[in-house]
Amino acid sequence: MTNSILKPVSIIIPTKNRAKFLPDLIQNLSNLNYPEYEILIIDDCSTDNTKDVLNQYPVRTISLKKSMGSARARNIGIKEAKNEIIALTDSDCFVSKNWLRDLVPYLNTYDVVGGKVIFSDDIEKKLNPSIPHDTVLSKDSPVNFLNTSSMVFRKDLFNKTRGFLSHRLEDVEFSWRLLKKDFKLYYVAKGIVFHQGTRTPIQNIKKYLQYGKSYSELSSLHNMELNNKSEKLFDNRAVWNYTKLILCLIGFYIALLIILLTISNVIFSISFLAISLFLTSFLIFRILKQIDILYRLYKLSIFFSIVIYMIIYMLKT
Repeated sequence: MTNSILKPVSIIIPTKNRAKFLPDLIQNLSNLNYPEYEILIIDDCSTDNTKDVLNQYPVRTISLKKSMGSARARNIGIKEAKNEIIALTDSDCFVSKNWLRDLVPYLNTYDVVGGKVIFSDDIEKKLNPSIPHDTVLSKDSPVNFLNTSSMVFRKDLFNKTRGFLSHRLEDVEFSWRLLKKDFKLYYVAKGIVFHQGTRTPIQNIKKYLQYGKSYSELSSLHNMELNNKSEKLFDNRAVWNYTKLILCLIGFYIALLIILLTISNVIFSISFLAISLFLTSFLIFRILKQIDILYRLYKLSIFFSIVIYMIIYMLKT
């Protein structure tokens, strides 16, 4: 694979309110081992200092006057791209130095190529399982979609397919639509991209609620599932881990309470209250961050959405 097939690339990155990540991202992309490429960042109507940050760097930017979501922002960037080859990643990602060099040559054979994405968030790892070897994707593949955190294709493919539709799982829908039209999708177990976890536990709950609703719609629309492997509704290991954590906290509370009853002291009482609140908050944070049990309900998307709606309703009442 020589430089003669490493054609110029346009890297398209939608972003919204992630100004703190942009300096490192741009520096990271500026060091790619690739002969010619442009960086095009689409600011989806950010309310932080994204615009000021972008003005400090020699990259192309498009500032949207109205927030349109990541799917439409990507489409706008692709339309404005200068080069024939399009590469996609996210604003909270870091790419390996040979990212483009590892993926682009495969476009001589395949229509869309995706690389390996390593997620720091445990739930994202489960929702985006990696394939151990290079493979051609099909409807029946264990994993049958490519992630927009690491995806390359030719611009004319975008013109043939209407690009990304405004679904929460737009990369899944895009992949499924291409597979149904007999385009060739290829996964490469290199071209590594590191995806950071940037959401709070509450944001995660909202995100997976959207995922559940969107996945239900897409499964019906395309008559497909993310994979053909059945999963248990409950992860026994996760349940046991949480049980151990809760038992440890209960034991610690009992020990503190015994000491409190034995030693009547105002300062100690305040300390007891503070420690209790901290430990309780830590427990809630751990459960909300992992959501291992709720993730199993993701496979039953409608039920997942109903459960989350019930939780939100109970919290409000």
